[in-house]
Amino acid sequence: MNFNSQETRYIRIKQILTLFYQLTKTHLAFIDASLHLVTSDGVFLDTGKVTAFFHKKNLSLFFPLITNGQFNGLFVTNKNNIPVNTTSLHRDALENIATSVLNAYYQEISVLSPLTKEELMKGHQLLSLIISGSTTDIGEPANKLKQSPNINNSKGINDIGIALSYIDQNIDQKLTLDTVAKNSYLSPAYLSRLFKEHFKINFSNYIRIRKISLAQIQLISTDQPISDISNTIGFARANYFNKVFKETTSLTPLQFRKRYNGAQKIYTINRDLEWNDNISVYAASQHYFQKEGIALKEKSINGRPCIIAIDGLSSLSNTKGWIYLVDGIQPQIFPSETYIQNKSVIQWIYVTLS
Repeated sequence: MNFNSQETRYIRIKQILTLFYQLTKTHLAFIDASLHLVTSDGVFLDTGKVTAFFHKKNLSLFFPLITNGQFNGLFVTNKNNIPVNTTSLHRDALENIATSVLNAYYQEISVLSPLTKEELMKGHQLLSLIISGSTTDIGEPANKLKQSPNINNSKGINDIGIALSYIDQNIDQKLTLDTVAKNSYLSPAYLSRLFKEHFKINFSNYIRIRKISLAQIQLISTDQPISDISNTIGFARANYFNKVFKETTSLTPLQFRKRYNGAQKIYTINRDLEWNDNISVYAASQHYFQKEGIALKEKSINGRPCIIAIDGLSSLSNTKGWIYLVDGIQPQIFPSETYIQNKSVIQWIYVTLS
């Protein structure tokens, strides 16, 4: 999944550069894997200018930034700005700052020991970094980085995309592995493997969460009898629906309806191929709202980024506010500290505060 919008990404990188300068009085720049350049003066997307910048004589020390096991870019400075005996201290400070700024977006953040330009270019190490995300060949421990699994190939992504499209269109019907596989022109065993390897989720669990989230929408936004809701989402028996709902959310459908009674708005974000297990609910949600063109307002609370308004509905009121659910359950921690590994659905609900 992408960081979120490129503009937000560059703002965060520039924040790291500023904080590092305030702490060390050392100027940094940043070159990402797309050969875009971020400096204190702004963002430069012309790869020709970035290449010229890279080859400037006074640029001689490069700190690789690794996020979620993949190469993200290079922090760049003049080697003469950092005394040899303080290089490790500067790396530690840079990693701490990067972690504090980016931890709402990535679960794993590290800044590797710096490379000189000669080391970086030797054996095409820059190209190797960009393509594989691995610095094993240049002396860093192999366990610093993790390779992406082979299942992430274009055929697998296309196949599971077809299955997801069928699920989206028929989520209110009874869906089995055999049914979805048949209508996606896949074998059941292959489809099951795709879900486990792409999503780290069992197929039947994914369908269950999707159906329960659909029921939650109807419980909040309609006065339909619970037995009718059960039927409309593909449960033949209401008592079985009640059992599955309680096992999933720790609430009965009636308890859920009472708890969130009067909710004004609900947004449901279903897991798709853009999700990355190591990103937070905050980052996944921000990406979704920006992609959908839904206006957000954000604010730092106790040093943590928070969404305080969605499409004009604000949490700053004393009587109304946004809460979020993950797989039907309301976490008790900030969304920037809740990760989406093995999860299927995020929901934002604008509720009356008790």
